[in-house]
Amino acid sequence: MILTNKNTDKVGIKKRTIEQSVKIGPLSLKFITLLIFAALTLFYLAQSTQSATKKYQLRELQVTQSQLEEDRETSEAEALRLKSLKEIETKIEGLELKPAEETVKN
Repeated sequence: MILTNKNTDKVGIKKRTIEQSVKIGPLSLKFITLLIFAALTLFYLAQSTQSATKKYQLRELQVTQSQLEEDRETSEAEALRLKSLKEIETKIEGLELKPAEETVKN
């Protein structure tokens, strides 16, 4: 069904449809501008919050990494200390040394 501007039903006369135009007044323009501004603000806040969260997680991971590196270095130092003590004990056994009391008495 086509709605027309003219009230005639004569055959052969071209009838025009009702004009469909959108008119935006100053109040509508303010409302649309406010909506766009609010959407952009929400987008900015979401992005900055996400960025801050990622930075916080990254900082936590860096702290964990530094603690693990310190633990590894401590463990390596302890392993070297224990290894050197065992080497000293095996070298002493290989020298067949006598206790000091026995040498003084003789």
